[in-house]
Amino acid sequence: MFLIFSLITLAAYFFLFILSYFWVDLNLTLTSWGPANQFLAWAKNLGYFDRPLSSRLYLAVVLILVSVQIYLLFTKFLFKTPLKKLLLLAGGVILLACLAYPFLSHDLFSYLFDAKIIWHYQQNPYQYSPDHFASDPWLRFMHWTHRTCPYGPTWLVYTLMPGLVSFGRFVINFYGLKLFNGLVFFLSGWLLLKITQNDRRVFAYWFFNPFLLIELLVNAHNDLLMIGSFFAALFFWQSRKRVLGLVAFLFSVAVKFISGFAWPLLFFRRRYFWATLFAAFALTGFAWQINRFQPWYFTWIYLALPFMIMTNFSWLVVFIFQALLLVFKYQLFLATGSWEATAHPLFFRVLLVALGLFFLTLLPVFRRLIGKLFHLSLEGQE
Repeated sequence: MFLIFSLITLAAYFFLFILSYFWVDLNLTLTSWGPANQFLAWAKNLGYFDRPLSSRLYLAVVLILVSVQIYLLFTKFLFKTPLKKLLLLAGGVILLACLAYPFLSHDLFSYLFDAKIIWHYQQNPYQYSPDHFASDPWLRFMHWTHRTCPYGPTWLVYTLMPGLVSFGRFVINFYGLKLFNGLVFFLSGWLLLKITQNDRRVFAYWFFNPFLLIELLVNAHNDLLMIGSFFAALFFWQSRKRVLGLVAFLFSVAVKFISGFAWPLLFFRRRYFWATLFAAFALTGFAWQINRFQPWYFTWIYLALPFMIMTNFSWLVVFIFQALLLVFKYQLFLATGSWEATAHPLFFRVLLVALGLFFLTLLPVFRRLIGKLFHLSLEGQE
């Protein structure tokens, strides 16, 4: 059974890996090798100029990957399979996701250029934006060249590491950062296993979560380092290594400040309570600012989700919401080539509020409060 499941899972993620190169930026040359360029030319022609077919292929692979995730959640497969085999399979999936092209985001190129401003131009990316270096060939395939670096110093140091060993070559820098991300993703999952005392569901909601794999590894959003550092802080704090825990927490905040709002999970008891409040308030904030909401913002909820009182049904609700994001935000973009077709503000506002309220019902104190209010309303009618 493990062999069959492994082949299906790896085949699906390999197909996602191949599919990602259908949308390589038209101004970007990844290789000079003839056969690879022939494949890329065919793939980009299909991706950009036969959008109905390529977007349907994306939809098909997403549905397969979500089905695999749900299968893991509701069967005994995870509990019957040795941990080492699961981790080995997870490593293969992570590698494929790392090597995929970030076909749904251009942020990775901005990350790389911010670091290049330091290691190549010896300038400060907090003061200089990419468009100050108009002759740089990387600008041909970059977006948002007018903005200075908006991220914390932790992220800049992290992105410098592959840049310093890339010998100035873009491809080494590009794949180097993605492989670094793969290592962080794997270690973050390992930390979750330790924190949750080997809860095998970690494989369903982290290692084989297509939403996280696409957003954090394929698209390579830097939220991964923030989340992974926060997990490290919880692990050290739980292991009574308080100084290391505090350092890891500050490290996380210095990537993106959003993890700073999750500080009660680190310092207070009843972690599930504070985790639930964090998730509910974050979702409310997303709904309030729905026109600024981006799909990968939902990864921030994973600062809290693993530490809430989550039944399998609760995880299923989360997985379905993530699938809706992958379909309504990305499949429609791939089909039309326009982000305007993916807005659906009222639809997602209602879903976000409903999901936040659903999370609150997971708290026993909230359920008791609802019960009392319902009882009082019945007495009032009498």
